Amino acid sequence: MLPTARRSTCGRRLARRLGVAGAALAVAAAQLLAAPVAGSRGPGPATPQTAAPNAITLGENQLPFTTRYEHDMHGSITRISNSLMTCDETKVPPLDPNQAACVDARKGDGPLPINNNFFMKYINIDPNGVGPSGDPIYSASSADLHLLDGSEVKYARLYWGGTRGIGTKVLPESKIDEVYLKLPGNTQYTNIANDQPSIGYITTTDESSYQASADVTDLVKAHGNGTYTVGNMNSVVQPHSWGGWTIVVAYENPCLPYRNIHLWDGFQVELPDTPSRTIELTDLKTPGTADTDVRGKLGYVVYDGDLKWTGDTVAVRTNTSPMTHFTDINHQADDAFNSTIEELDPIDRFKRNPYNRNNFGYDSDTWDISNLLHVGDDTITVTFDTVKDGYNLGVFFTHIDLSCQPRA
Repeated sequence: MLPTARRSTCGRRLARRLGVAGAALAVAAAQLLAAPVAGSRGPGPATPQTAAPNAITLGENQLPFTTRYEHDMHGSITRISNSLMTCDETKVPPLDPNQAACVDARKGDGPLPINNNFFMKYINIDPNGVGPSGDPIYSASSADLHLLDGSEVKYARLYWGGTRGIGTKVLPESKIDEVYLKLPGNTQYTNIANDQPSIGYITTTDESSYQASADVTDLVKAHGNGTYTVGNMNSVVQPHSWGGWTIVVAYENPCLPYRNIHLWDGFQVELPDTPSRTIELTDLKTPGTADTDVRGKLGYVVYDGDLKWTGDTVAVRTNTSPMTHFTDINHQADDAFNSTIEELDPIDRFKRNPYNRNNFGYDSDTWDISNLLHVGDDTITVTFDTVKDGYNLGVFFTHIDLSCQPRA
């Protein structure tokens, strides 16, 4: 195809995507703007209480963040995700009777709609489903992948994590090392086993958490756009339980800018009343002659962040930019991890089932960091801190525009 014709085709593809997604984005933004403003709070119910003593770590396998995939190409990196835990609407009143009803807490209503204050249950959109071994499906949620026409999947990875234990009840590794995945066009689930050398986890006297993952590149290449359903992820089902999944997809498309695509994963924990934690995301590429040439986005997956429990922050700096705290329409600066799965960029928005504004301890979001990037930057330093809202860090990904590209 001639270059001019290709650009015209790309323009039509992007226009169709932006037009369809634009209306949905406007509605979502209005809903988020209407969400209750976070108030001050402490641990547990909204009424003031004395904080419990700090939990004691009994065992852990925290994993450093390392590059999982990196490539320069015309394309992008995106994700689809959903939670697999929510409050139990059949248990009334909530554990904390001062909270809104469960169905309203899913919308983010109430003074402190967090998993600590509710009886929890698995999400299951497929109650009559059957697993690969004929076993019943007891947890399932879905999200839709919609890459631009002409895209070629280069890498895809499925991440899942949840509450491994509460108190003395801790699930064995054999219960957390696999999930089921139903692919677009399929009626049966496929078993997906963890392929990391070891599963990241921490076990304390209060609770235990974990993240596992697996390469699903060939499956996503073969099945492409459509609905992906993840089922039978295990989590202890008690008040304070949480869990969810994300598929990160790196793809090539000639209609998109030439970019450095980067995916890191690990498992690091920021506990309450501990020093801040700093992670360096290295080997970035930011060529160009002016800072306006450098544009990019940072995405992440974080576990056990709570809506309206303030005090958790994330800040970013590069080689040349000052420390800047993350905030946008979905996040206050002091409530960075607030159980959201949202996307402000229409090209990366996706449908999920069920859609809950409040995902009770599961975050999968992105942040436009263009104003923080400068020519020559090769490292992003991310600093995490908290007062009382502990959380687990699992995944980071970036795409950064490159003004220079290889000659044909």
